[in-house]
Amino acid sequence: MFNSFLEYLYTHTPLLYFTQSLWRDEAFSVLIAEPGGWETIKMTAVDYNPPLYYLILHFWMKIFGQSEISLRSLSFIFFIALLFVVYQFSRKVFKGKWPYIVTALAAVNPMLVYYGFEARMYSLYAFLTTASMYFFYTKKWKNYIFFTVCALYTQPFTVFVPMAQGVYLFLTKKLDKRMFLNLITPFLFYLPWIYVILQQFQRSGQMWIYPINLNLIGSVLGNLFIGYEGTPWFLWTYTKIFSLLMVIIFAAAMVKKDQRRKNLLFFLWLFVPLTLVLGISYFKPIFVNRYVITVSVAEIFLLVLGILTIPWKKIRILSTVFLLSLSVFFLIYLPAFIKKVNIRNTFALVNKLARSDDLILARSPLVFFESLYYSQDRSRVFLYNPNRVQLPGYLGITLIPISKQTDTFPTYPKRAFMIYENGDFELNSYLSK
Repeated sequence: MFNSFLEYLYTHTPLLYFTQSLWRDEAFSVLIAEPGGWETIKMTAVDYNPPLYYLILHFWMKIFGQSEISLRSLSFIFFIALLFVVYQFSRKVFKGKWPYIVTALAAVNPMLVYYGFEARMYSLYAFLTTASMYFFYTKKWKNYIFFTVCALYTQPFTVFVPMAQGVYLFLTKKLDKRMFLNLITPFLFYLPWIYVILQQFQRSGQMWIYPINLNLIGSVLGNLFIGYEGTPWFLWTYTKIFSLLMVIIFAAAMVKKDQRRKNLLFFLWLFVPLTLVLGISYFKPIFVNRYVITVSVAEIFLLVLGILTIPWKKIRILSTVFLLSLSVFFLIYLPAFIKKVNIRNTFALVNKLARSDDLILARSPLVFFESLYYSQDRSRVFLYNPNRVQLPGYLGITLIPISKQTDTFPTYPKRAFMIYENGDFELNSYLSK
């Protein structure tokens, strides 16, 4: 009974996110963070995300090592920091018990929790952009500039947050010279990386991101709230219904004139980044849920602001309980559908069977970084590229140099382990080109 309970915890709760095998992007984080300093900065300049998270991760790994739990603990700390900022922010916006409710909604939000257990920059990005909004709201400009600059150097889509703040100042007629300088100052510190982004854009070419469609637009608000990206497939209908319900609640938050001015900031925090990213995606697909994770935080604030417009106390309570219950339900329901391929188990066996002169060949770039991370000897790990295909930039080619690619198998008596994306492997004792 107890073992079954433990198995359930590790397969049907967010503990799965904490303990499961690293997936490709997480392994990439480790590999790009390892050198640290200028070397990491140079590699991120060739990639797409700025270097701040990787630089922090470098020092974290120096102290706490590179186990899955250690790596993900850094993101979890940023998640706790996010909850702290959400609580402080809520105390400025709400009264009574509502700051605790807003914080609880953030603590069980499936989108925020998922990335709070992933060794990537998205939890840091959510924390920093929320802090930027908080210090903008409280007019603590030195703190605002610091956290906005840090956010810009964490994830490029941060630029849409100051845009939302600028639109708010314009609509509320507060955009004077001083406010303009406060808004523009973070971008002055960001100028060196703007040049890098322009270079990245010129090199971008083919991307893996799918074009948007009406199905996505109609369900995007619900998707961002529960962290849904299409698995299981039948949830699209439900996220559309939830998105429509959210629009009604958001509209309610903007109805009362005496509340409209205060609520406008949260409305713009949600809709300016989302609208701009979706709009750009009509011409060049750039929309991915995690790239706009800051919108998920804005949703929580705006949902509570909308609920507070309901004149009947019992309905307010029922609406709040519904949101909390919905969050907890998907927090428990989704992990089983979005767990990663268990490459760790694959390499536990491969490392046991491998001889000192065996090669390890990743059959696809989509399993190469995990192969490097889990292999006992990285010098023997190569990407098998039999046709010497030129790899697109989005595959993280800064970490896949030509020297780590091969188009041949070793000849007898040498052997090669072929690693596949699905976690299977094959031992080839003799194969020709």
